[in-house]
Amino acid sequence: MNEVTETSARSHLLSRVEIPRDSVLDTDMLSRGIDNYHIDVRLSDDFVLQGREIIERIAKRVAAGNRPTGGAEEMEEFRSSYREMMTASLHRTKSDLPASHLRVLQFGVTKFLLKEVRRALSKLNDETEAAVAQQQFAGSRSLLATQERLAWLRKNHDEFLFRVNRAVFQQIQREENGLRDLRRQILPEDDGDLLNVMFNPMLCAESPIDIGMLAECYALWPNGGKGFAAINLRLEDTLNESIPELDSKALKPDAKIESTEVFDTLHGLFSSQDILGPSEDQSTTLTESYSWLEHPGNVRTLFDPVVQERELKALKDSLGMKGQWDVKGELKKLKKLITELRGKMYSEVEFREAVACYLLRGNWTPKDQQLLDIRLACAYIAGNESKKAIGRLDRSKDGALVLVKRLDEIEGQISKVIKEEGDEYFLRLLSDLFRYRLHLKYFRFAHRALNRINVISEAKEIQLARAGGKLYELVDPDELKEVQNIESEIIHHVILKADVRGSTTVTRELLKQKLNPASYFSLRFFDPITERLAVYGASKVFIEGDAVILGFYEHSDAPNHWYAMSRACGMAKEILDIVSSKNSHAAKTGLPGLEVGIGICFSDDKPLFLFDEGRPIMISSAIGDADRLSSCSWRLRDRYKGHFNVDVLEMTADDEQLGEKGQRHIQYNLNGIMLSLPGFKKLMAEIPLKKLKLKTGDTTEMMFVGRFPDVMGKERELVIREGKVGRWKNEQVQSERGDEVFYEILPNSKLASQVLELARKSG
Repeated sequence: MNEVTETSARSHLLSRVEIPRDSVLDTDMLSRGIDNYHIDVRLSDDFVLQGREIIERIAKRVAAGNRPTGGAEEMEEFRSSYREMMTASLHRTKSDLPASHLRVLQFGVTKFLLKEVRRALSKLNDETEAAVAQQQFAGSRSLLATQERLAWLRKNHDEFLFRVNRAVFQQIQREENGLRDLRRQILPEDDGDLLNVMFNPMLCAESPIDIGMLAECYALWPNGGKGFAAINLRLEDTLNESIPELDSKALKPDAKIESTEVFDTLHGLFSSQDILGPSEDQSTTLTESYSWLEHPGNVRTLFDPVVQERELKALKDSLGMKGQWDVKGELKKLKKLITELRGKMYSEVEFREAVACYLLRGNWTPKDQQLLDIRLACAYIAGNESKKAIGRLDRSKDGALVLVKRLDEIEGQISKVIKEEGDEYFLRLLSDLFRYRLHLKYFRFAHRALNRINVISEAKEIQLARAGGKLYELVDPDELKEVQNIESEIIHHVILKADVRGSTTVTRELLKQKLNPASYFSLRFFDPITERLAVYGASKVFIEGDAVILGFYEHSDAPNHWYAMSRACGMAKEILDIVSSKNSHAAKTGLPGLEVGIGICFSDDKPLFLFDEGRPIMISSAIGDADRLSSCSWRLRDRYKGHFNVDVLEMTADDEQLGEKGQRHIQYNLNGIMLSLPGFKKLMAEIPLKKLKLKTGDTTEMMFVGRFPDVMGKERELVIREGKVGRWKNEQVQSERGDEVFYEILPNSKLASQVLELARKSG
């Protein structure tokens, strides 16, 4: 028969002690939203609507002293909206929503509900304040009653907050029970722990020492909850001394924290600071570790006589005589320890009040709370401050006498209860204290997660977040279809700027002729351009009297439409055709003509959008680059004698304007289209370009010819000239050309036709 030594007996008993596994949440994999800190989350519109409605109804009921929940039908609508949203989100982990993302994003539901409850109670308060002001002005007889209601709302705000939150989260938790199997199939096993964090009852309260929450969910700690830190410290000191083999980590460590949390949106971290200390800013990976003092089951494992006896019976066959005595000896030590703990942690008065709270649990209604604070009720039952407690009770109110009678009955039982079941009640207290410690850390962990999430529901915010490609959406199946139909993320873009020359001069001339400049520019320039946008997939970025800026976007899910550069070139040719046609008509009717210069630039990136009253404002370096390409130096307008619409000249070292605004080139662009070098490279990647040499006058020009499809699928032709950068010296264009090149899109012209014909003949 195996012998059990004293050491092994103790080790065996302590080996059964459990430690909760660490809580870990990685937020680094999610993009930051519109404020560059929080993760933007949009919840299902139906869930948001149902949530707001049900929360307002519950808040009104609780504030009136009634049961929180109403009919089953309205609760079912709320639960159904949550079920649909989460079922769709869980299934999306198989496709476009990684499970690791959902672990974080689901905290958005918690934050939304907590904020909405606060909003609903604030609304009730504001409405009552408004009613007081109105009744004061009107001299209403109802003023006194309304003032009393306002005072009541303010006095009991924390109690109402807990009651409403508790009722709402119980509905969600009920629905989660039905989703349990689906979660197990789809998500990692540890997600059950995160649900415990999300549905931690402590989150429902204004602070961790809220009396209503303590009375319903934990225990009545001394001094109205404020004494918890003291009894916990006594617990830690005693157990560290008596059971040094187990690491009883301090709930409030002495170590200094270098940086604390940046945000505390719901004030949870601040409210727990007295118990837990300042909350460390853990940046992106949130963690929380636990000790054996945060596992409530350990209390029964080590100190419950029934469990101990069961353990002895289980070991009977393997223990020798000495082994039995050793195990019994260790159990006696543990029994002695529990007696010592009770004496150190609680005075007799404090213990009686804690037991009184247990006796009231399940027998304390919101109506009772309206008559008497539960702390005073516990003091009365315990025989402490009885006169003070009863003195505060208005016996004229409905139900007051019945309440006093019930309290008297419980008071008559408490001494007997403590005498016969005092040890059991202390074990219950100790278990609740262990669970309270666990939930305190859940509380801190949850608030760290909540502080990193921004739940957005306003249309402007959603638009802004989507435009930045940084909005995460938890929606129901119907809404998911709508989200999927929304334009996907832009990954490349092209900017076209058409700069109108001399718009001020044209306007002055029109006014001189007593004509309308607005209609002139609209009919001859802006409107015809707008009509052609859809053909080339262009979007207006900016429209002003002397400029048009268009954007051409390439989306991640549509590589078959990645022709942004070639379509921009096609659009540019259309603009020149429009200007040429309208100028011919203007000449016949005695109206001034228009001159333009067009620049086209490519960006291998997505643009940033800001919004002004719903109107998108693009931020892109390509806009500035296109502006430079579209410009024409006044020094060249009258001196340039070339055959083309675009030319680029390098300034000499002695030119007075060399280096102005970083420029070392002087540019000519009159009714021409200039293409950036990255833009030409993008064009080569989009479509095949045939290279040709064409002799024009005394020079040979390098030409490229290609075809591209517009949005409708129609094939269109492009001719691109590769020009050599010339020299600008002494205010003159020099004849020599260097190796540096630029690119010009030829307009529809006789020369362009010749190049196309040459390309066809060359096969």
